[in-house]
Amino acid sequence: MDPHRIHTVEALRQLYDMPSERIVKMSFPFLDDHCLRFVAESPLVFVATMAESGMDCSPRGGRPGFVQAEDRHTLALPDWPGNNKLSSITNILTSDGGCGLVFLVPGVDIFLRVNGIATVTKAPPLLERLREEGRTPKAAIRLSVREAFFHCGKALRRSHLWQPDAWSVPRDMPSPGQVVKDQAGLADLSVEQIDAMYRKGLAEQLYSESPHME
Repeated sequence: MDPHRIHTVEALRQLYDMPSERIVKMSFPFLDDHCLRFVAESPLVFVATMAESGMDCSPRGGRPGFVQAEDRHTLALPDWPGNNKLSSITNILTSDGGCGLVFLVPGVDIFLRVNGIATVTKAPPLLERLREEGRTPKAAIRLSVREAFFHCGKALRRSHLWQPDAWSVPRDMPSPGQVVKDQAGLADLSVEQIDAMYRKGLAEQLYSESPHME
């Protein structure tokens, strides 16, 4: 048995201070004006859901405001084409719908975290409001907000995500084509062919089905 493993919350709390009363009070069961503004400016959100095999987390992106607030208690996320595994929405349908969102806004050193219960819908009026680049999503995730709060941006500062001059960019990373070829065991396509398909998908098929890489 690992003698350094922490088994209880009580043992964990011996290492950390309790959160301040101010921090605790800044969590709300609805979206206040600051939360609504952050959602409207965010082009990127991470979606956490519960799968039978454990937790799953998936990114979603679009123009700022692609996630829409229907009111102070409800958010709607379009489901655009991806790899067609449908992991997030399948998890929602096969669980109690527990879902967590983490929103980012470029250059802003805080996160917005929103937790709640999600459902999946194909309601035409909502899908029409979520149109982007002339396309309408096939389905959307609708989140009933249970908790919303801002998270400090220390992780962003540590990662230097908004400071390009501090980025450490590796020069020997394999291309997407190399990864796909190795992991899928493709023998009939070259790395160059797969990379070309991938670039085409990014350029032309962000909002429509891709027959190549998806």
